[in-house]
Amino acid sequence: MDSIDSFIGIPILISITLGLLLFGLLIIAKIRNTSKISAIVFPSILIFIAGLAYSFFSQKMIFGIFSAAIVEFLLMIYAFVLAVSDPMKREKSGDALANPANEEDSVDKAQLKAELNKTTKLLETNIELTQKASSFFGQEDALSGFLEHFNNLIVEKTLADGCAIMLLDDYDEILAVKSVSGIFPPPYKLPEDIPHKPLRVETNFKFSQFELEGNIFGDIFNLGEPVNIKDPSRDKRIVQNGPEDFLKCGPYMFIPVKGQDVTIGLVCLSRKADSMPFTPVDFENAVSLTEAFSNAIKPLNSFLSVTEHLELTKEGDIATKYQKTMIPEKIPVLNSLSIGKYSTQMENVCGDYYDIIPSRKDRITFVMSDVAGKGMNSLVVMIMLRAMLRLISNTNQSSATLLEWVNKAICSEKNSMDHFASVALINYNSLDNSAQISTSGTCPVILYKSQDGSIQKISSECEPIGVVKETKYSDIDIQLESGDILVTCTDGLLECLNESGVQYSLDNLQKVIKTNCKLNGKDIAAKVKDNIKKFCGNAQQYDDQSLLVIKIQG
Repeated sequence: MDSIDSFIGIPILISITLGLLLFGLLIIAKIRNTSKISAIVFPSILIFIAGLAYSFFSQKMIFGIFSAAIVEFLLMIYAFVLAVSDPMKREKSGDALANPANEEDSVDKAQLKAELNKTTKLLETNIELTQKASSFFGQEDALSGFLEHFNNLIVEKTLADGCAIMLLDDYDEILAVKSVSGIFPPPYKLPEDIPHKPLRVETNFKFSQFELEGNIFGDIFNLGEPVNIKDPSRDKRIVQNGPEDFLKCGPYMFIPVKGQDVTIGLVCLSRKADSMPFTPVDFENAVSLTEAFSNAIKPLNSFLSVTEHLELTKEGDIATKYQKTMIPEKIPVLNSLSIGKYSTQMENVCGDYYDIIPSRKDRITFVMSDVAGKGMNSLVVMIMLRAMLRLISNTNQSSATLLEWVNKAICSEKNSMDHFASVALINYNSLDNSAQISTSGTCPVILYKSQDGSIQKISSECEPIGVVKETKYSDIDIQLESGDILVTCTDGLLECLNESGVQYSLDNLQKVIKTNCKLNGKDIAAKVKDNIKKFCGNAQQYDDQSLLVIKIQG
């Protein structure tokens, strides 16, 4: 029977197979980076496998034993290092052994670090600008103050010579210049009537508004992407306005201001004509700062919108309260006249005012007025109109003269608020059934003649009160008969809209008056009210509506 030594080749083959399998698994683990494996493990396994293989083929166990001794020696050195070395240093050196230096990995780490630094810097800038914006809350001209701060900041960071910030006016669809600093040569076509003088050009630009097409500002606004123009002579969008040095265009950067992925403005940076172009770093800084500006201006705009709404609501409530006290609650009883009225005040508008002033037997003054503006602004003008007309209506002056007196007084006011008003003034003489009419602005006067059933607008539009002191108004003298009707109203009534966006119009008003001409003044006004309500349906209205109907009965 054979000795057990004769089967020694079988365990050697098994060991070689297991060694190769172990080596393969460790290679896979290394490639997939699932675990840290010391570099000494791989040569140790290969030496051991090689020794066993040579022993198997040579039938000399000495080579297997010798390879095992070498492996033990290598592993003993590794174990000694583990036993006596610093764990932190060992971890670093182990990483170096397990993951040899890779140039691509180093580049990735550098890029990652750069992106991290960029993100951190942008975050810090966002926080800084948002905090700065919040410091303007409650201040007068808060938006202007913050724009000036950002203007100075971005000029400093990009080494620009000038900066202009423009914001979109949603209502008029234009870009309005809101902040300018430094030297900003105009890259757009200057108006022909602007002298080529630095102060005039600069002043013109500060108060300019630009359409969203046909100029470089509108084109880049619509593009919605930042632009770095290094050579303005090669960009067809830039207009060179003249040979003067201060008009020569240099490098520009234009960065759109975004709000929820919608462009809301434009930051424009300039350098003098002989200056070096903006570098990629300058461009990147400008874009980053503008992004931070976009985030910071959102809460400021929201705060200003809420504040303005609350202020207007408060003012509007007060104005509406006082407006009601100035409109006659009851129509005075007047011989030979049948009076009708209809008035609807919109919340916080306070624009319409009408009055009936029985001065004496031969003069009854009817007033219909539509004051420009809203809230307290229109209320102040309304109070002035009412006081003056009640004071002077008892004189012997004509209707046109009365309006001219009021106009001069209103124009003499030296405040900055709008003080314009459309006024229809009707002086009725009950002794001879005549009327003298004078109008300013857009309040019409309509006459229905019972004799032939005709109806027409007898007034014409002209300059409102409060524009120019020297404005002259004209008188319209008419003779009235029993059954004739005079009607005056504000444009809020004629321009009220139905659900399809169609205006009520003067034609509809005239049809209602003519159809109901046999009724008294009060009932005619009620018919107009019902007709307007039916016409408008559920459509939202935004302006006061007022109507006066004067029917001659005697």
